[in-house]
Amino acid sequence: MNDIRATVIKIIYDVCRPEQPDLSNPDRPLLGAHVDSLDFASILMAIEDKFSFQISEKDMEGIASLNALVAYVERRTIA
Repeated sequence: MNDIRATVIKIIYDVCRPEQPDLSNPDRPLLGAHVDSLDFASILMAIEDKFSFQISEKDMEGIASLNALVAYVERRTIA
């Protein structure tokens, strides 16, 4: 598991405490993995804080699953 994926998963688990979302299918939308909309917004804010960038509303539309979120962060941190 790469460092960005591990960091994103840790953020998701930390935000969603005490519930642990089901991340067994990384392509499933997080909102379908027992992450509610408030937690999802908190996850995105924590990602912004951790990686020091802003996620635009346009970009948020394409970030639904764990894989999509990790790929987005990788693109933003490499660029």
